[in-house]
Amino acid sequence: MKLYSTLDRKIVDIIPNKEGEMSIYSCGPTVYFRMHIGNIRAYVNWDILHRALLYLGYDVKRIMNITDVGHMTSDEDFGEEKFDIQASKEGVQPIDIANKYINTVLDDFRTLNILAPNGQVIPEELTYEGVREYGWPRATEYIEQMIEIIRKIESNGYTYETEQALYFDVTKIPDYTIFTGQRLEEKEEGVREEVGVDPNKKNPADFVLWMKKVGKYANHIMSWQSPWGEGFPGWHIECTTMSTAILGKDFDIHTGGIDHIPVHHTNERAQNIGAFGHDAVKYWIHNEWLVTKDDAKLSKSEGNASDLPGYLSLGYDPMDIRYLFASINYRTRIQMSKEALDGARNARLSIKRKVQELGDTVGNVIPEYIDRFKIELENNLNVSGVFALLNELLKSSNNKEDTLATVLEFDKVLGLDLNIEEEEDINQEVEEYAKQRDVARENKDYTKADECRKMIEDAGYIVMDTPEGTKYRRK
Repeated sequence: MKLYSTLDRKIVDIIPNKEGEMSIYSCGPTVYFRMHIGNIRAYVNWDILHRALLYLGYDVKRIMNITDVGHMTSDEDFGEEKFDIQASKEGVQPIDIANKYINTVLDDFRTLNILAPNGQVIPEELTYEGVREYGWPRATEYIEQMIEIIRKIESNGYTYETEQALYFDVTKIPDYTIFTGQRLEEKEEGVREEVGVDPNKKNPADFVLWMKKVGKYANHIMSWQSPWGEGFPGWHIECTTMSTAILGKDFDIHTGGIDHIPVHHTNERAQNIGAFGHDAVKYWIHNEWLVTKDDAKLSKSEGNASDLPGYLSLGYDPMDIRYLFASINYRTRIQMSKEALDGARNARLSIKRKVQELGDTVGNVIPEYIDRFKIELENNLNVSGVFALLNELLKSSNNKEDTLATVLEFDKVLGLDLNIEEEEDINQEVEEYAKQRDVARENKDYTKADECRKMIEDAGYIVMDTPEGTKYRRK
């Protein structure tokens, strides 16, 4: 397997610490709100990587953290706590917010056919209460371990304490900015938070390991006792703790978005060195952004990102979205647009039609295509090569039974449910609303058309606008 290593700045051979095994830590969701579509792109990318490694015969041990405390409204330490803000809006406790949105993560993963971090299909009955068993450790369940890691970092001489917090002194790491190639002075110029927030903070780039429940955070809702006083952990220490507690002090791959590189992963790496004397991660692998037509990053903070239900309400099938993300390499930016989704839908349906024409009888896989499939996967997850190979296979003169068997092998990695027929869910009452809506739209009676759409949605269906008129499917 070859992947692009951010530290090496090139595609490298991935040589695991233990032959035949692969340990992976994936930066997971911060569950204060429903994930937006940009977050989901990453999880589809890493699902493809996970499935590919399993298919290539590796014993994969993978976890994905759930951040349910300590994530501020920016990468700086003295922002507003996202969970407190959302809890106040909804009139509940922060832990209730986390539990609520963990369930939406599970819904979105199931909808897009994304495996749980432990490699299993996510059961319909799974809720926030059972996620740890499926490879999702929660930050609030690892507070004691975080304190122990911080104590190691402190005893190794990498910290200093003020009245407000315990900080990591980044000047103690000679290659602290290795990810970005900047000098420390250049990085500090780009740090938005002023040192004046804590007058005893030595350097703008120093970051919090433990925030005390004083000053701005005197009324912080979630807090724990520690050697540095009552308070809560910094965001970065959560990932260092959960990854090494479960995967060990030397694990293979750490995945995340490129936005994690300059701050979060830079600080994680510093913590690893501070605690263990070396970087616990062998390969840092990052995915590119999902962007607008103007090449701006899709994000909640920019107000230009929708969630999965929002896109499905436009009439797209979940597998259209998975196809779009699965068919483009993880290191390539994707412009999220109606045109891109329409193209993905058309390409996916074209493949589905060809697969359905093969019939139901499954023969034997075609070794030549399986060998070439594996080569494409090992080549930095060359998904464009995989889809080209798939289309070549569907046009080939091989018998239908063997072609179908080989297609289904490909789909073990692609996860597009290519062997499942598109369901036609006919509801006579809803069908009548759909017909009325089409007539109303033809007559430019958009008030009536909107009323019909609402009636269809209230009946439990998603409305899809197609060239053939209004279509619908169960939510």
